[in-house]
Amino acid sequence: MSRVAPNDGPRSAPRKARSGKSVEKSGAAERSSENSPEILLERGSWWDRYMERSAIGGLLLSLFLHAVLLLFLTFIIVRPAGVGEVLFLISTSDEEGVEEIEMLAEVDLSDDTMVKDDAVADSLSSNVSTLEEPSRNIEEIILDPTGANLFSLEEIPNLDIKTDFGGRSAATRDKLLKMFGGTIKSEQAVRNALRWLAARQAADGSWSFDHRRKNDRHRDHQAGSLKNCRIGATALALMTFLGAGETQKHGMYMDRVENGLKYLVGHAVKVPEGYDLRGRIGPNHNQVPGGNYPMYAHALATIAICEAYAMTRDRRLRPVAQGAIEFIYQTRNQEQGGWRYRPKEAGDLSVSGWMIMALQSGKTARLRVIRTAFTSSTTFLDATQHERGSKYSYTPRQGPRPSTTSIGLLCRMYLGWKNDHPALQNGVSYLSQTGPSPNNMYYNYYATQVMHHAGGATWPKWNLVMRDSLVQTQLKKGPEKGSWNVTDPHGGSGGRLYQTCLSAMTLEVYYRHLPLYQMQAVGSE
Repeated sequence: MSRVAPNDGPRSAPRKARSGKSVEKSGAAERSSENSPEILLERGSWWDRYMERSAIGGLLLSLFLHAVLLLFLTFIIVRPAGVGEVLFLISTSDEEGVEEIEMLAEVDLSDDTMVKDDAVADSLSSNVSTLEEPSRNIEEIILDPTGANLFSLEEIPNLDIKTDFGGRSAATRDKLLKMFGGTIKSEQAVRNALRWLAARQAADGSWSFDHRRKNDRHRDHQAGSLKNCRIGATALALMTFLGAGETQKHGMYMDRVENGLKYLVGHAVKVPEGYDLRGRIGPNHNQVPGGNYPMYAHALATIAICEAYAMTRDRRLRPVAQGAIEFIYQTRNQEQGGWRYRPKEAGDLSVSGWMIMALQSGKTARLRVIRTAFTSSTTFLDATQHERGSKYSYTPRQGPRPSTTSIGLLCRMYLGWKNDHPALQNGVSYLSQTGPSPNNMYYNYYATQVMHHAGGATWPKWNLVMRDSLVQTQLKKGPEKGSWNVTDPHGGSGGRLYQTCLSAMTLEVYYRHLPLYQMQAVGSE
């Protein structure tokens, strides 16, 4: 509001009287007779009477308007953003014109050596650690224990159906729990598993399959033997956190996820094929360890980094995520497709399954995935299939198994088979008749995803057995509370951490990946 200049100060220019004469504000004029026509005209005009009062009037008007404004503001309620509004997933690409939530400097990965931790220390900063309970009260979630509800967009108005990771946001996660058969106990089991994992992260941000802390070494004998595979262990732990909606930007465990990603990115190695995440040993960190786990480690790390990038669009992760996808493509077996223990080796379905899931994660994250990588994957699946694709073997020269069948069917789902494909329906029926295994968590992890995506009458039956078995067998007390004892045939290598990650991710199935065919149906509507 503009102020009115005082009316009793000197004027900058003479004022003209109506007669055309100027009235000077000089000392001589002030000493003239008060009856002078010029003075009467100067003091008695209506304009000056207004100007004499305008300063006071303007002040009063200003005070009145400000009082009204303050009164109005007291009725405005500032509503803080809820969890569902703060945590939302961005599924758009980084093309020009796309609005970014936060612009972050990319990590410089231009050299041909291992990316050092200090190269990302500034941009991947740690947050204050917390092991508190989640802010949402899961006891207030009203759940359908059968999981037989029909999926419809109307029932989930805020569901993000643009990305496979859309179910991990807080609001959508609760809705999917209700819809597909999660329970309060199953979700609490996931929370307990995350707490156990968080307490076993090393100072450098990594996890180890030998999960034991200094004071635990005399207590727990279910540690994995793969002590050198920290990349694989870290990736599995991160996948478990990310599956529950915990990211480096939001959640209870931001610092855990942030430091874990820092470890993975810091151990990526620039090679001609892209970025290598198999891990390095030796004094110069230039030797890839032998054995059958380095390619597993690369696939798992690629999944974790791609998922974190897809869920947050954190540009710091994109160079390594893209390079890791390119490494997978370049190291495939070019004769019959697939991957195994060494680059370009004739494939097996176990390693190939993780690689195909990594490619799918890259595709969901809107990274560049060469089409040949998927066609090569299909070629390998064709070589390992039995009974026209309803069952699958470990290698092309072996017979089918339930575990490899679950891997093959899940890959077929993501590579384009429709839900009414006869071989897929027969395969789902075979898994349903086989049922969950009490001593093979690797099979259960893949098969549960297949059954969840397939839906129908077979899912509630499978879910009831799988869910309740995991809830009942999770340790409820002691130093390993929140974890699972090793029952898997691979448990000697992966140990308690491996068993716990697969078990927790299986209990995250309701929201970790959206049900593929039902999402396609909703999208078509």
